[in-house]
Amino acid sequence: MRLKALLRDFARAFYAPRALYKGLKAGRRSPSWICVLVYCLIYMAGTLWLYLSGFEPFTTPWLVLDPKVYYLVETFFLTPVVFAAWILGTGILQILGRLFGGQGRFETTLQMTGYSLWAPWYPLIIVDVLQTTPEWIYNIVLAACMILIVVGTTIAVRIEHKLSVLVSLAISVVAFGANGVILFTYIR
Repeated sequence: MRLKALLRDFARAFYAPRALYKGLKAGRRSPSWICVLVYCLIYMAGTLWLYLSGFEPFTTPWLVLDPKVYYLVETFFLTPVVFAAWILGTGILQILGRLFGGQGRFETTLQMTGYSLWAPWYPLIIVDVLQTTPEWIYNIVLAACMILIVVGTTIAVRIEHKLSVLVSLAISVVAFGANGVILFTYIR
């Protein structure tokens, strides 16, 4: 039963985020951390496959490691980096939300962002692992994921902190940017 609820909530992050986040704000529990963990596990399997297949990062990583073992090392640091980025992004949303008069709770915001910040990245995993996707398709999928993250997080901030759309959007963009810097630094 819990798996069914988790899958339903994951899908709702795409097609009904407002209803999902209103339910979470009302106190319904949903293990969004599993959405983040499964993302990590899938990505870890992908980076391990890239390493075993002899691939090296396609763009120069900011983290200086031997390119031949980069994906092997990334397999092990990926999960802590993603969870740290999730907590950081949520903390930024919380701090800025409070700065602008929001009254949201960190725990609820964290639960919401487990979906809003991470579920939209799932389609990009497929494109990343294929490695044969034309660059223009990759860029379209990347842009769509980024838009979904900002829109979903804006909805989450608006619902949890009761802020205007414009303020929620600005806060979401700042948190997304901070997450982007961390992820771009460590993950290839």
